[in-house]
Amino acid sequence: MKIESPKFSQNPTAAAAEFFPAAEERTESLRFAKADFAARPLAGAEFYECIFSSCAFTQARLRGADFADVSFERCDFSGADLSKCSFRRVRFSDCKGVGADFSESSFRDVLFEKCALSYSNFNESKCNAAAFTDCVMSSADMAHCTLKNFSAEKCVFARVNFFRTLLKGADLRTSDIAGAAFSGDLCELKGAKINMMQGAALLRALGIDAE
Repeated sequence: MKIESPKFSQNPTAAAAEFFPAAEERTESLRFAKADFAARPLAGAEFYECIFSSCAFTQARLRGADFADVSFERCDFSGADLSKCSFRRVRFSDCKGVGADFSESSFRDVLFEKCALSYSNFNESKCNAAAFTDCVMSSADMAHCTLKNFSAEKCVFARVNFFRTLLKGADLRTSDIAGAAFSGDLCELKGAKINMMQGAALLRALGIDAE
């Protein structure tokens, strides 16, 4: 599946050390390196054509923020509020987001690669062309999501809550779905691809001994 990468009309300028984005303000064409946004109130902020490298967003309040053509590299979003955000052509690479709240957000052309997202919350999010590669999402919540053109490769979805999230078209064969939560009839997996070992484990969870 093709995911559009962030597009930059010009090379982002290095942000001044004393500059920090503010809530409900637009930040455009800047590069941030090792900036500390921890616990900052950034609700409704807009970020366009920006690059964030090794930045801290722990406990940051970004509810309703808008991100377009943005790259996050080795950033920490642990405990951050990213609910109801919009992400378009955004890349998360080697990022950490343990316990981060992405609920009710929209993702279009978004790539998460080699990210640690255990206990994160993606409930009721909408994804169109979203890919997760080599990510650890143990015990995350992904219930009531709308997924279109969703891709997952070599991810850990152990104990993830997929209740009422239809995974039709998703290839989960290279990922770990041990202990993941589904409806009693496994309707979420209709049209998804799983391997034989995963299928046997799901049957055992239903009390069926498959040999």
